[in-house]
Amino acid sequence: MIASFNLFMLLLVVGAALFCQGHVWRRSWRLLAVPAAVLAYGCVYAPLVMPWDVDAPTVLGVLIKSVYFGLCFLTVVALVRWCTDMTWLESLITAVAGYAVQHIAYDVVSIVNPRRLAWSDGSVLDDIATLAVFAAVYGAAYLLLGRRFAFAEDKIRSRWVWVCAGIGIMVFANVFSLVFVQRRLEETQFVGSFYDALCMMLALAVLMLGSANDRLHGDLVVMQEADRLKAEHYELAKENIELINIKCHDIRKSFSELYAQTGGRPSEASIREIENSIRVYDSVFHTGSDSLDVLLTEKSLYCSAKDITLTCLADGHALGFMEDSDLYSLFGNLLDNAIESAQQVDDAGHRVIDLNVEANANLLVIQEENYFAPEHAPVFRDGLPVTTKSDTRHHGFGTRSIAMQVRKYHGEMTMEARDGVFSVSIVIPIPPAYR
Repeated sequence: MIASFNLFMLLLVVGAALFCQGHVWRRSWRLLAVPAAVLAYGCVYAPLVMPWDVDAPTVLGVLIKSVYFGLCFLTVVALVRWCTDMTWLESLITAVAGYAVQHIAYDVVSIVNPRRLAWSDGSVLDDIATLAVFAAVYGAAYLLLGRRFAFAEDKIRSRWVWVCAGIGIMVFANVFSLVFVQRRLEETQFVGSFYDALCMMLALAVLMLGSANDRLHGDLVVMQEADRLKAEHYELAKENIELINIKCHDIRKSFSELYAQTGGRPSEASIREIENSIRVYDSVFHTGSDSLDVLLTEKSLYCSAKDITLTCLADGHALGFMEDSDLYSLFGNLLDNAIESAQQVDDAGHRVIDLNVEANANLLVIQEENYFAPEHAPVFRDGLPVTTKSDTRHHGFGTRSIAMQVRKYHGEMTMEARDGVFSVSIVIPIPPAYR
């Protein structure tokens, strides 16, 4: 027969493991602590706790069982922290999610046969059927929730809120089950199990939605900070480029006057070499948007140094409705991604970036194309390429920032990679006041 409470620690460990997707398990002797803890808690239940598991629960009995289940929970938190790369808070939330799944599985079996878990002397076939139900619930929990669950402590807004929520869910599940479900009449146990399962499902939903919300908020904060720094950078670049252009103009003028005064003249090749060296700092882009000119000039200088050809045909007047910070963010990330991709191309003839910006029928149309190396072909998820860097927590915000800026102006964007060419198409409605 299955002594369900003896299996509680095992079920709790397996439940927590369902939510460890994406984390690294430490391959060392530490993993031996997991089966050791399962065996230890499974063995001590019968002599220490089972005498208090009677038909007429007492306050002391409920307290003893609560301490037992609480110690099991804390041990699982410690095991997850010790055996994986999770922080203490991440381990706590993972253990809470596993605790909720264990309760749901227990409740489902209890609803199917309320007598089976606590005191039935059923046959081996009954025990196998019970294990099958547990396996089905755990499998469904992994497919629906576990593989999608992602809780990152560095992106949450309030640690104390999560600590209180996690402990609150565990305490509620423990007390409610001991007081209102176990050792009750069949009708009462049925209703209690159904209510407990429903509450645990809601708790899992809160954990899933709350972690997703905090993760998205954290990404938004990072993108906003990156956009702010990018705007400050390009404001500084604008001042520097203007100053350099003035100085270069003065140098060319002084250079010509010097030749006129001395009457001497170096070779034509020397003159062209000197003037070309100076002219590289000139703002060769005159799109009608000062902000876009500064951005394109700086990117053009970088591309020249990296043997990348940047071509642009842009109507800067069509960008008048966009804030400078948004313009910097949109085109800055667009060109940064293109430059990074172009640098990976071995053929110098294919290290080309083509950018077009135009107004067409009250719509701002932005198109960007660049070649990419076959071994670095982008992988798309939800219509956006995912970062190829291993540190996904701190990279991959460029395309999301572009998408955020497009949504801000009620536009649409498509990205695709075909025949070695990555292309971005953006369409944004131009407000009536700027048409």
